[in-house]
Amino acid sequence: MDIQLKKMYLKILAAVLTVIIVITMVVSVSYAWVTLSSSPSVSGSQVTIAGGRTILLAPDMTETVEVNGSSYTVHYPGAFTDNLVFSRYETYDYLGELAAISPASTADGVNWIIPDYDDATGLLKPVNEFHVDDTLRYANSTDPRNGGHYVYLDFWVVSPESEYDLRVSMDEKAETGSSLLELPRSVEDETALTGFSLSSTGNYVSSIARVGFLVNTDHSYDPDVQAYTRSHDFDDRYLTLRGIYQDAGILADQYANNTFTIYEPNGTLHVAPGLDQGAYSVTDPLAYDPVTREISEKSVMDILTVQTLSKWSTVDDERRIDQMFQAGISGVNGLTEETAADHFFSTYLQWQIEPYITTGQFFSNTGSLYANAENGTVSAASVNNVATSGATDDVIITTLDRNTPQRIRMFIWLEGQDVDCVATSSEMTDFVLNLEFAGASK
Repeated sequence: MDIQLKKMYLKILAAVLTVIIVITMVVSVSYAWVTLSSSPSVSGSQVTIAGGRTILLAPDMTETVEVNGSSYTVHYPGAFTDNLVFSRYETYDYLGELAAISPASTADGVNWIIPDYDDATGLLKPVNEFHVDDTLRYANSTDPRNGGHYVYLDFWVVSPESEYDLRVSMDEKAETGSSLLELPRSVEDETALTGFSLSSTGNYVSSIARVGFLVNTDHSYDPDVQAYTRSHDFDDRYLTLRGIYQDAGILADQYANNTFTIYEPNGTLHVAPGLDQGAYSVTDPLAYDPVTREISEKSVMDILTVQTLSKWSTVDDERRIDQMFQAGISGVNGLTEETAADHFFSTYLQWQIEPYITTGQFFSNTGSLYANAENGTVSAASVNNVATSGATDDVIITTLDRNTPQRIRMFIWLEGQDVDCVATSSEMTDFVLNLEFAGASK
């Protein structure tokens, strides 16, 4: 990485996004695209963004208006701040009501490939018989009978000072920033002072989770802009809005002016049998060709940013989060295995857990990482020879124009094509996702 650019990543902290999503996963097979006897359920909880002067953030506000006699849902930013708590806005209430999710795959954030299984045998059908979801049918489902295979939410970013390339990042010196970790559960422990301790986790979700950023740079429609100018939080510096996305149930525009970036946390973490810790396995997600109507694997090297393993910080081989847990629940009466961890993370820490995480670094160049792969795998020894830094040089989320709010659609899913999507688990799994954005001037 260029030294000046590297310094810029550390100097210009754009935003930190924290997503806490509760997933209950019961798995019972040993082949790819794990068959779920009980799909992971998202019972969602809190989404928070905090930032600084360089990049400001706002919630996506929606309302229904009449346009030429027809109902139309407008999207516009709420108040831009450096601290955004999604749970304060009704528009994000659905995050606490989501139904089950299960593995899916995408290479563009528009066409989502959903697996299908034989009713008689339970075995996975051939890829060309998978479902193609281009209407968001399988997203953000609140119906437990149908389940939902992936999650998405929209938010706005703006750069009031200059033009910036936006990247997912971490701070190399402080070892903080973007990460995805499973949260340990509380279990009864007679040897602990409080009678409870935090368990270890299986890392099943951590090893296959992905985060995607779909960016459309078209100018918003007039009704959206007009709704913003009438809103309480209108800022007259921002007269142009960007970002047009499909609403649920509407067929995607296959030729829209979109870009898609995939963030792969914990790229060197593996839970599948026979895989070496510290190695990196290339994942080619499934893509859909709307012309030929064929489903096939596709390389995403040009849009992928990969991070090494993030982990809980330790002192003298003991997790710091364990030490804090004992202090956090000490003297609290009536706790059970089910409520002790919730009290600790929600009430005591208020989900401020980043200080207890050691964040992995990013591979500086995804192309260089792929170049070291043999038969789709970069050995642990070769991984150590690939340069890492605070962000990936050759992959950006988007370029922000000065004083032009950009709407971004973020997806969270479990990548079915990942080699680790063969592991099994019967435990409840919570995970926390921290996203730090860094802006570098062009």
